[in-house]
Amino acid sequence: MAIRELSYVLHRDPDTGADRLTPVTELPDDVPDALLRRVIAVTHRSAPAAALSHTRLPQRDGGALLCSARHDETYAGVRVDARFTPDGDWPHWPVDSWLPRALAGGPGADSFARHDRRWDEALLVKFAADQTGRIAPFLADVRRLFADPAGRQLVIAEGEQETVARWIALACASLPVPLARALTFTTRTDDPAAAPQQLIGIGPDLDDAVFDRFDLVTRTHLFRVHDGLGGPGSPPLTDTWAELTAWLWREGITPKPADRADDAFTLLPLARRALAVRDWSVLASEPLRDLLAAATDAAADPTTDAAALHDLTEICSRVGAHRRPDVQQLAAALLRRRLQGAGPLEIDPVLAAAVDLPLDADTRRAVRAEYGPPPEDELRGLLGKPPTTAWVRPLHILLTAGGGGHDAVLSDAEAGVARALTRPGDRRGCADAVALLDSLGDRAFTRRVLQRLAQGVGLEQIRALRALAESAHGDWLHDHLDTTGPLPLRLAVSAVRLARGRGLDGVDLWIELVHRHFDGQVPDAAAVRLLWPLAWPSRSGQPAPREQGRVTEVCPPQLIIDAGLTRFLVHWLRHPDSTTRRYNDFTRAAAHSQGQLTESDHALAQLLHLAHEFAAGRLPLAEAVHRLPALKERVGGLDRVLDDAVDYWTARGIIRAEPEELRSTGAQRWLATGRVNLIRQYGDAVREARAQGGTLAPAQLRDPRRVAALFVVWYEPVDNARTSWRQLSDELLHDVLGAVLPHLDERDLSEVAQLLLRRGGEPWVGAWNKWRHGIR
Repeated sequence: MAIRELSYVLHRDPDTGADRLTPVTELPDDVPDALLRRVIAVTHRSAPAAALSHTRLPQRDGGALLCSARHDETYAGVRVDARFTPDGDWPHWPVDSWLPRALAGGPGADSFARHDRRWDEALLVKFAADQTGRIAPFLADVRRLFADPAGRQLVIAEGEQETVARWIALACASLPVPLARALTFTTRTDDPAAAPQQLIGIGPDLDDAVFDRFDLVTRTHLFRVHDGLGGPGSPPLTDTWAELTAWLWREGITPKPADRADDAFTLLPLARRALAVRDWSVLASEPLRDLLAAATDAAADPTTDAAALHDLTEICSRVGAHRRPDVQQLAAALLRRRLQGAGPLEIDPVLAAAVDLPLDADTRRAVRAEYGPPPEDELRGLLGKPPTTAWVRPLHILLTAGGGGHDAVLSDAEAGVARALTRPGDRRGCADAVALLDSLGDRAFTRRVLQRLAQGVGLEQIRALRALAESAHGDWLHDHLDTTGPLPLRLAVSAVRLARGRGLDGVDLWIELVHRHFDGQVPDAAAVRLLWPLAWPSRSGQPAPREQGRVTEVCPPQLIIDAGLTRFLVHWLRHPDSTTRRYNDFTRAAAHSQGQLTESDHALAQLLHLAHEFAAGRLPLAEAVHRLPALKERVGGLDRVLDDAVDYWTARGIIRAEPEELRSTGAQRWLATGRVNLIRQYGDAVREARAQGGTLAPAQLRDPRRVAALFVVWYEPVDNARTSWRQLSDELLHDVLGAVLPHLDERDLSEVAQLLLRRGGEPWVGAWNKWRHGIR
């Protein structure tokens, strides 16, 4: 983090009112001096002699400027000490640099607080307590500014700048660190409408003609005014976040916002200031009208020299800032002077360069019509035909003009070129469109055309993009894309190059694209819909049966369902090699899908999902007994792997249930009359449970109630039971309950007999005693 320490002196010429900003320190090479001067001038020429401001810079690489301004008798002007950081980052809040005594100035006075100075939390807590009902409305307005970057600025009206600084610090303390460091402010200004910062401090001596804090429109529509000087301020607004944060402050608890601004709301960006302008609106209408008439005549006079024209342009700009309709005749006359002597190809560039004139679109169009058909009409006449290099001239003129009301025709031209590019089968039309873009040489226009190709992409359009990437213009497309280019185009180009260079297709191409462009994991259903027709470009879009199971290696199954592509993985659903975790995730997602599978396949997904849930203990036994057999009947025949898996999961689910439930729910009959494999799996599950030391282990199975219940389940004859069930139940009685008997005392054995007596009378007691004695 590099911070540059700079100093300037701002002088204002008393005669002309012109500002001059002069550096008084050596400027490092990496400091954008011209930009900093403009920022300092617009910030501090409308401020009183002393103020602290923080401004973000309008440049691509960012940057921020912290200024401390005060009157300096040595330089007979306003001295502005500045700290500039190219990356826009600060090690702390900019308002931490607030130093009240810096306002007084004087030789050797510090401009900023010490680097380690921070606002005292106890002071802010006391300040919040003193403000009581003003905190929530203030923070609510800060949040609204964050939600809408173009929202209204907050004007803080206080008697002292110290109070304004405390409000700013309070906002920072309520926001996450990155956004608190980025908050822009000025502790005092004499012209809020000209201030580019977000928080604006004003004092009691502010001229009402410049900013009327009592004005209803100003405080309800133009600004949010927080008035500590007895004025009405803006109607208070609030929200839950503001109320809660204010409550914490009132309770003496400093909010601890997150260090990052992700996910949770913690900072509200404040409204930007308008650029400072010289105010000509104080002139009465009649003299202003006469002045403009004379200026118009002078502009039209061919003898008026360049210096006078410069002054007339300045007058036009000043008045036009406040009364734009009144200066249209003057602006038109000045524009005509600039067009004198311009050739046919120079007219529109001159028009485009006239950005300093406050020309309305109608005025600009009327003047242009005096010099022949405008380029937008020429281009509009060509739009009914396929794009060719004949479009270059009018496009170049309009693009050089920077829009100027031509957005509609330019948009139609972009759409026409994009349509030609999405028809690579029409070789001539596609080639002409590429030749047009190359001849035009306007990267911004080309970028907008490519962005149109990526708008609203469906399966057919994605296939068209891949066809474009496969065509003779694929290299051209690649050369005009960078890492920020439209994702569908980058994916199409990447898919074609991987197919040609490495021979990848199908699921191998799918996986490689995901690794290259999504860090190895498909993020959402939209990405699925982009990738699918690139990996499987045929009309069917059907992965080969052997590939279907691998699709979910890099894509959560739920996203396949969300993308509406479940039907393409039906073979895997019906015939998996094994029931892996990814397969189980897929069946769970497919079970909850709607309308994407046949009734039989949907029943299969539900069967597999519920059986797996049953095994994990997340489906009650009664529900399993009711639903699983019904679903299996709707499915019909199952693949062997699936049949075995359902039996395995069902058996594991049954042994989780209490023994009494097996009879009451019908699970005993379901098991005893079921598939031989299900019976075998049940036996294996019981043995595993015993080996793992669970509730079926001999040392643990000492509850007479469980012993009695298991005896009934395994001893009781079941109509139509399979021979394998009778064999298994005899084995379980011997191996499981037989192993328990040595651990039961006479009291336990008596309680088992009593339970059996209540359940089925003397025959059950007799059966128990006979079996028990037979074991011994």
